Amino acid sequence: ALNNTATTTYTFTPTAGQCATTATLTITVNPNVTPTFNPVAPICSGATLSPLPTSSTNATPITGVWSPALNNTATTTYTFTPTAGQCATTATLTITVNPNVTPTFNPVAPICSGATLSPLPTSSTNATPITGTWSPALNNTTTTTYTFTPTAGQCATTATLTITVNPILSPTINCGVSTTSSVTFNWAAVSGATGYTVSYQVNAGPVVNVGAIGNVLTYQVTGLSGGNNVTITVTPTGVAGTCFAPATKTCTATACTPPTANISYAGP
Repeated sequence: ALNNTATTTYTFTPTAGQCATTATLTITVNPNVTPTFNPVAPICSGATLSPLPTSSTNATPITGVWSPALNNTATTTYTFTPTAGQCATTATLTITVNPNVTPTFNPVAPICSGATLSPLPTSSTNATPITGTWSPALNNTTTTTYTFTPTAGQCATTATLTITVNPILSPTINCGVSTTSSVTFNWAAVSGATGYTVSYQVNAGPVVNVGAIGNVLTYQVTGLSGGNNVTITVTPTGVAGTCFAPATKTCTATACTPPTANISYAGP
């Protein structure tokens, strides 16, 4: 019987009564070859994917076509169908497409303008850390958003990290009502302040630390003599993360000038 899986020699026996000898016929059945291809390294989602080769890497290359169309966003198994007439089976090739991961970093607490800013980490906090570089250069005077660019070859997107730099605020102090025995200081409210601490110095005397005075905007120094110079230092206070600096102001107690009596008389 005919055999389509192996080369076979068939014998032809003439029907009786015919003056003919037997004859033979050999039908060659070539084995089917599986096309082979070089593997394709995994790519990152969205990366450029080169067209697949149209001939195999076998000793005698096998030509054919691939299906489906190339997909650079998802892992896909492609089927190679040899051109008709070649003794070859279909073959498959899987191209792995890895998803892009967003690098994550621990947030950086707000800092005060001019404070020391540590270098940002060069690898992310992902389960599999992603390495890369930051831009622009660190700025410790202005709130800035930094961009992290992953090192090439990692399936990762860029990421951003914003570091808040708060300005340093100080009160603006004014001289209020002065008498011969007291001086009053006033200042405008400082944004974010929940209270103020005060100290003062009369002339070149010792500094008097008053301490916290609450969230008030005035302070009076008493027990002075006319002409005394009083220098006050006011420092705002607030919750963690607020940025304040002290301010000073010198005011003078009113000097008392004794009146001069003018006496007139008509004669001795």
